[in-house]
Amino acid sequence: MAEALDYSASSKLDAELLTGHTGVCITGVPIPDMTDEQVEEVRRLVSEYCVGVFPAQHITTDQQLAFIGRLGKVIATPGQEMRTGYEMVQRVADRAGPSGPVSGGFHTDTCFIERPPSFSSLSAIEIPDHGGDTMFCNQYLAYDTLSDVMKNWLEDMRFKHVVSGTDRPEECPDPVWHPAVRTHPVTGRKALYVTFAARCVEAEGMTPQEGRNLIDFLYAHSLKYHAMYRHRWRVGDFVMWDNRCALHAAVYDHGDQSRVLYRVMCEGEKPYI
Repeated sequence: MAEALDYSASSKLDAELLTGHTGVCITGVPIPDMTDEQVEEVRRLVSEYCVGVFPAQHITTDQQLAFIGRLGKVIATPGQEMRTGYEMVQRVADRAGPSGPVSGGFHTDTCFIERPPSFSSLSAIEIPDHGGDTMFCNQYLAYDTLSDVMKNWLEDMRFKHVVSGTDRPEECPDPVWHPAVRTHPVTGRKALYVTFAARCVEAEGMTPQEGRNLIDFLYAHSLKYHAMYRHRWRVGDFVMWDNRCALHAAVYDHGDQSRVLYRVMCEGEKPYI
């Protein structure tokens, strides 16, 4: 049985952990009807447990935009086609096919801008009969399980993040440098901040090979299975996650069936240690 969380009863939200550390299922109030207090409780829960799952919400695109807008300024990835008719809503669609689509693997969204998104959200529009899950990896735990020597070494380390995988990369900003470890403004906890090789390309003050080896080691360390939550989609599900403390990746095991989700994000702060 899932563990119920103890928090302010006045919010009227029901929250249950989905694993021992990552993911929280939030029910009790339809998303469009949430009060400001309840929205702030959602912010706290997702900041702490990295992923928030709201089953069978069946919200409209306008309602998704409005809800994420209550958590921050809605933004979109520069140079990315939305394909939804909305300026800030991206259609995430794929068919795996016999060999599967190209995927960068676990990543944090739009890390190549000065103020990467704090929260990303997906609303399930079309879901395959089987497969097509999304996996999330807890980066608080990735940091916590580093040695003290490595933690101290990373205190002043920065990584260069560059654009990849967009429709019009020329519209994206110049590469940015972000700390290898960032402090979460809500929880005060530290999280490892690294992503896949195509976007995280250089370690400040190190040779290219040294930097590549360090980034690859940390990226592999960030993907520990004991720190993951895997979401099985149902039509109408709404899922949001905190890019400041979670990596995510699609699982392309749904053959030639279609999977369509709508993504909305909001702006975060400039990462800091």
